[in-house]
Amino acid sequence: MNEPPEERPNEYRKTTRRVVREGHWTIWKILPIVLVLVVILGALGFLMKGAGLLGSTFIERKVFENSYQRTQSIRAQIATDEATLAEIRIKLKNPNLDPNIRNGLEAQAAAARSRIAAARSKQ
Repeated sequence: MNEPPEERPNEYRKTTRRVVREGHWTIWKILPIVLVLVVILGALGFLMKGAGLLGSTFIERKVFENSYQRTQSIRAQIATDEATLAEIRIKLKNPNLDPNIRNGLEAQAAAARSRIAAARSKQ
């Protein structure tokens, strides 16, 4: 009547084996679905944020473009380049200017004019 403890069926061990077996089955069935959903949602969120539809990217950009600091820095850049152009024009009026120096000054003037045009397009 009394069986030795080694031969008695152990319900705990049976239950543990069944849980482990079902756990493996569940993980291998659900894990791929969860991974696919995470990848799809991540890609969708990345695309929406990049397009400015998610988050405040679009609004932050507009606020930055219209900020006082940015407009003042653009105005300062334009003023600096206009002053540089004025100095170059004065130097170019010298009739005894070396041709190489004249070419360099004209190139600097062209660069300053293009910077002014670019800065005005940002305003």
